[in-house]
Amino acid sequence: MKQIYYALLLSCGTLLGCEKKERVLPEQCRLEPNAGPCMAAMPKYYYNPKNGRCEQFIWGGCGGVVPFQTLQECKDCGCEK
Repeated sequence: MKQIYYALLLSCGTLLGCEKKERVLPEQCRLEPNAGPCMAAMPKYYYNPKNGRCEQFIWGGCGGVVPFQTLQECKDCGCEK
């Protein structure tokens, strides 16, 4: 009986597409923010994969990594769950 159960479970996962598909985020959503070396305080945005949301960080004004200029730009990219 166990063998039948496992066979059905396996066929569901492979033949019927029941397995969960991993979500692939756009590259821009995977960029980690970096404030850079300058001392300005400019609000910019990035996708936080820990909570699945777009969040603000403070950019120094030069260098660093700025994934998104605005919150709306981050949301429009399709990063948020």
